Amino acid sequence: MKLLTATAAILATTAFAGAANAVVVLSDDFNNDAMQLNWSGDSSFTSLAIPTVHGKTTRFSSTDLIGSNFKGLCLGGGRCVDLDGSTGNGNTPAGELQSNTTFGANYYTLSFGLNGNQRGAAPQTTTITLGGITVASITLASNAPYQVYTYLVHTTQAGYLNFIESGPSSSRGSLLDNVSLATVSVPEPASWALMVLGIGGIGGVVRSRRNSASATA
Repeated sequence: MKLLTATAAILATTAFAGAANAVVVLSDDFNNDAMQLNWSGDSSFTSLAIPTVHGKTTRFSSTDLIGSNFKGLCLGGGRCVDLDGSTGNGNTPAGELQSNTTFGANYYTLSFGLNGNQRGAAPQTTTITLGGITVASITLASNAPYQVYTYLVHTTQAGYLNFIESGPSSSRGSLLDNVSLATVSVPEPASWALMVLGIGGIGGVVRSRRNSASATA
């Protein structure tokens, strides 16, 4: 039985070793950026322009970068992104934050913090996409507390990382912070099959030994 346990542990370790090998490809806590309404973005993200309402052609960046001193909305004393910026009311989508680089087809872990607008606006829906795949759509009430969300995502084509606030805009969006994206290695199907066959084979040996022991008893 000890042989079975030890060998199974070795097989499991081999199969999952790649999954633990994560490489961070994007990390942004927004704390090194200057606070700004209609924030244009930073080295990691661009705040996409959304046209104003009432037929105006002026376009403004669609998110705001605010600090903890702004009504205490950002947690941890840092800065965060208001995903419904100061473009006026009624825009759809309300705001969109897009990574500056595209990420190739791969397995990723995506982690970010999100909380409600905290200013009495209607519930807001944030849709997160990566490489053309919808990772999640999260609807938060105004008073929803800060929560960290983590997803394992498998993309099959290159694409951007986007955070899209659905709208219509009210200049009071959900608040985004601490975004991290990392590639992860996931065992190939052949590795899974080898692990299953190996454990099955060990089980057969153990059963054979038990049968032999019973026959000689």
